[in-house]
Amino acid sequence: MTRRDLVQYFIVNKDLQMSKGKTAAQVAHATTLSTLTMMSEDSPFKNRQDDFIEWVQTGMKKVVLKGKCAELEKMEKKGYFSIHDSGLTEIVKGSLTVTALPPMEKFEAKEIVGHLSLLKD
Repeated sequence: MTRRDLVQYFIVNKDLQMSKGKTAAQVAHATTLSTLTMMSEDSPFKNRQDDFIEWVQTGMKKVVLKGKCAELEKMEKKGYFSIHDSGLTEIVKGSLTVTALPPMEKFEAKEIVGHLSLLKD
């Protein structure tokens, strides 16, 4: 059996200029939300639950990218996981901080996020 390249992508809203700690917390929120949703019986991504299980069993590969708010909003409208801040620390309440795709094969995700670059700072 050929091993598939399953990856979960997270897209951070770079328009907000969050600190590293804030960014890490927001990505952690997206990780928790997406995992709980993928494990749920009423997951909107039921068709991807086998991918999710295989992804968990093969190391849970994740990639964090950066994008502009408008790009995150487009992904949110398509039903991908999205995190809105509670506004208690650095940014305005309700700000869209991170969107996340469900785990999927890298070639599939490239069609959605292939134009974005890695979050490095």
